Amino acid sequence: MRQCSPVVFTRSVLSRRSATLAALTLAAALVGCGNEDPSAERFCGEVAANRDALTDPQLVYTDDVDALLDLYRDIGALAPLGVEDDWNQIVTAYETASTVVIGDQESEQQALTAIYSSEQSAAQVEAWLMANCAVDIGPVFTIVAQSPATATTAPATGAPSDGSEPTPSSP
Repeated sequence: MRQCSPVVFTRSVLSRRSATLAALTLAAALVGCGNEDPSAERFCGEVAANRDALTDPQLVYTDDVDALLDLYRDIGALAPLGVEDDWNQIVTAYETASTVVIGDQESEQQALTAIYSSEQSAAQVEAWLMANCAVDIGPVFTIVAQSPATATTAPATGAPSDGSEPTPSSP
């Protein structure tokens, strides 16, 4: 199986300007290049082939952002159904981040909201790539922990819910 590349999310609380730049960098972190024939092998291969562009995009000029978004869209066109929605959620967040007007608080907030709302999708993409491509793109850093919820069980019948020992009953 081919290997795919990392998705990177920043974890720190950033100034609005830094957050915008981080959002754009994040957008660059999932890029690939691809064709229009969806298949897991091709999707994995394109992510693997574009690992550096996905994990460490070199955004110098405005045109670099557009090229990065095109790369994400191209890889997204190859995404199998099991990861397609999550990949598209990330692309949408990056598209929103690409429209930020530096200094416009409303614009910056929209980008931050889009990026934060795509955290679960980024974690799902990372897990999908590992499970289906044997590709470790992590770790994906998020603000909110994205690990699976653990089930809790109710105490056994007769046991107090506070964890203390049950009181013996009278005959």
